[in-house]
Amino acid sequence: MKGILLAMHGGVSADGAVQVASLLAARVHVALMPLVVFAPIPILDYGFGATYVPTPEDEAAVRAALMTSAREQFRRCGVTDAIPELRTGVVSSEIAATARAHGAGLIVTGLGAHGILDRTLGGETALHLAQDASTPVLAVPASVTAIPRRVIAAIDFSPTSVRAAHTAAGWLRDGDELHIVSVVPKRSQTARATSTIDRSVGDRLTQVGRELGVAAGVRVDVTERAGDAARTLLDHARQIDADLITLGSHGYGAVKRLVLGSVASKIIRVATCAILVAPIGCLDG
Repeated sequence: MKGILLAMHGGVSADGAVQVASLLAARVHVALMPLVVFAPIPILDYGFGATYVPTPEDEAAVRAALMTSAREQFRRCGVTDAIPELRTGVVSSEIAATARAHGAGLIVTGLGAHGILDRTLGGETALHLAQDASTPVLAVPASVTAIPRRVIAAIDFSPTSVRAAHTAAGWLRDGDELHIVSVVPKRSQTARATSTIDRSVGDRLTQVGRELGVAAGVRVDVTERAGDAARTLLDHARQIDADLITLGSHGYGAVKRLVLGSVASKIIRVATCAILVAPIGCLDG
């Protein structure tokens, strides 16, 4: 991993992302790559009076304000020696493209400016990045200011779910916890009990845990649960006071980059802890 791309905008909703990204970059000894994206001001026509057409001076003023806010955010969060790159375009697309261009191994962004009720309506950068990016995406609430220490790795044995777990496992240190969880629908329990399989889900989860290569002193356990995947994972996160849930996203067919799995989408919209998603695009190439 060449670095961690930090998607920032200067607002307080991204303060957690700034602090966590900075700490992670220091822990894994990679560069912090701050990015601010300016979305061009739209032409406004209210149907009466003069149409507002932004001038180059208007856009220059907004760019300058964004950069000022970003520098103030760094000071507020105690980050020094970091200079944001400024790009113009669609926010999520520019973040994803910049991460690819710079060889970033992780994108860190805020989890959303609003409360859970507002967030269920969608529109967060994190949701769009989980569709567009070819880099794992860590979405951090403003209240989270430390590297996650108690992690739930949601494993459905897809390559993306294992990729997400592997990414987070590399951050953990002595005394931290990794809870590897597989959630199956309740209706499949009887069927699985009577089916012939090479090894149990628990054995497969244990094998995943071994292959993650966590540091010495990290507690690792495996759990199989039954129920609705998103609800079960969120309930489990609350029960153990998890700092992070890792997930793989799923896309299908020719439009795989445009499809975000329903479990990942629900958890990004509702969770109060940090979320790490490995998009389907991270498996390309």
